[in-house]
Amino acid sequence: MSTPPDLSLDSPPVIREVPQGIFVPIPNDNDGIQPLNCGVLTPDHQLVEESTTWRDGRAFSLPPRDLTATEIEPLPGRYMFGGLLFGHFGHFLVESTARLWAYEALQDKIDGIVYLPKVQRRIDHVQNVYTPFMKLLGIEAPIHNIPSPAQVDIAHVPQQGFGMFGMIEGLREYREFMRARMGAKIADDGAKRLYVSRSELPQERGGLLGETLIEEYLRGEGYEIFHPQKHDFTTQLAAYKSADYIVSPDGSPLHMAALVVKPTTKIAVIARRPDVAAQFELQFRAFCGIETLTIDALRDHWIPVNHARPSRLSYGEIDFAEVYRALKGGSLIKGDTPWPGMSDAARAEIMAVLEERQKIGFKLYQPKPV
Repeated sequence: MSTPPDLSLDSPPVIREVPQGIFVPIPNDNDGIQPLNCGVLTPDHQLVEESTTWRDGRAFSLPPRDLTATEIEPLPGRYMFGGLLFGHFGHFLVESTARLWAYEALQDKIDGIVYLPKVQRRIDHVQNVYTPFMKLLGIEAPIHNIPSPAQVDIAHVPQQGFGMFGMIEGLREYREFMRARMGAKIADDGAKRLYVSRSELPQERGGLLGETLIEEYLRGEGYEIFHPQKHDFTTQLAAYKSADYIVSPDGSPLHMAALVVKPTTKIAVIARRPDVAAQFELQFRAFCGIETLTIDALRDHWIPVNHARPSRLSYGEIDFAEVYRALKGGSLIKGDTPWPGMSDAARAEIMAVLEERQKIGFKLYQPKPV
């Protein structure tokens, strides 16, 4: 499979069965830096192409290094390949769940699901963090996040059914599996208006400059300010499932929301990075039939002084009046008073606090002329 799987095809997706398959994680001396040499091998050490992880039209994982027989440990039984297990929440949601669609067909045939750690550190911790998420999907099979090569009796290797960029709409079987199972037993009894905030995330995560001002304005419109990282998965899902209106900066929580929101929910995504919010338009349309309101009111980007362009670590500065107009026009707020923006003094104070916390300076991004 020299190209990414086409998730739009009507033909059944592939689950490759490999007798004596070998699961190969990245080498111990690779700290998650590309290239990631990992995947599933046949007994004669040929790559099972369905085990490749794809991102943005390119192979994110490459064939494993050569192995000696003494490096391979036996793992008796039949196991499904889960792919790479990411510690980062957003990448876990989009890439580590991408093969779970196959569990529907394999759940009574396998002894567990084998993941390959994205980083060879704290692998048990990462597995334990996401085990409750798997339980919410009704996945009872044991999860194995293996640190070293393991050979099983039968490896079941599903093709990737979801992913970043061009794969964000997902395989039909993936969408149906996730929407049917995730949150099926979650109560619908939370706030009806929800703002999903980044303001209390660790500072190195990036966000919107002056986000607490957005929170203040939306509280006045009856919105609950929700900090997902402070809650377990069940509470997060209940919040998204209950809401009739959701406003959020672009970010990982929206990938989870797409699994449970009602098709009637109004969703506004405030862009904090260039060209990212459009991904959520595609995902919500494919998963829920929702046309999200994308608000691109970015006026500036503040990036670390040692960076060349905006990234997940940068802070977007928005035009508050434009955000107000978009939300008002989309019927997500009712107030008649436009939102004032930050004063120069407030901006300077926020930047000073930001630089002190991150121990690094920030600069205004100046794109190069085309």
